[in-house]
Amino acid sequence: MTPLPELTARSDALLENARFTTLATQGPGGPWASTVNYVPLREPLRLLWYSLRRAQHSRNIEDDPQVSGSIYLTGLPGLGLDGAQFTATARAVEPDELDGLSDWYYERNFPDEQVRREWRLPLDEFRGEGHRRFYLLEIRQWWLLDIDQWLVDKNDQRIAVPLDALSGPRKSADDSTAGAR
Repeated sequence: MTPLPELTARSDALLENARFTTLATQGPGGPWASTVNYVPLREPLRLLWYSLRRAQHSRNIEDDPQVSGSIYLTGLPGLGLDGAQFTATARAVEPDELDGLSDWYYERNFPDEQVRREWRLPLDEFRGEGHRRFYLLEIRQWWLLDIDQWLVDKNDQRIAVPLDALSGPRKSADDSTAGAR
């Protein structure tokens, strides 16, 4: 069995480097999958992204906040890939959270200040009748691809990783955004 520190390191590598998740939602028209560009937050483990309010997954989250998703990376040493699956609860970011969380999103996604200024959207687009919203999903369950077992029998299986192993602060987090983490 894979030791917990290795599962934690693999999970952290996925969370910090993949940057995109395929998000599965359920709505009146049935299931829907969307790819969104996220940044991770810890304590508790969450993913933050923004989308248009009229996007299908955004409307689905309003109707049913229970979501699932997957994150993966390719081109890695060894097997060449790694991946995770999760279940979560998603919601739109509240107005009083918007300033701190939007700062965190743009700083993490665009570390270069010049690039960040080019990509940053006006916060009015995320408030009131604005056509965008930031969303947070709080991870409830997390699994990794069982690479060791796959190498033995080529069966796709997963390994549960305890959330408390993934929720602590990371060295890469900027202390000036402590409220956002």
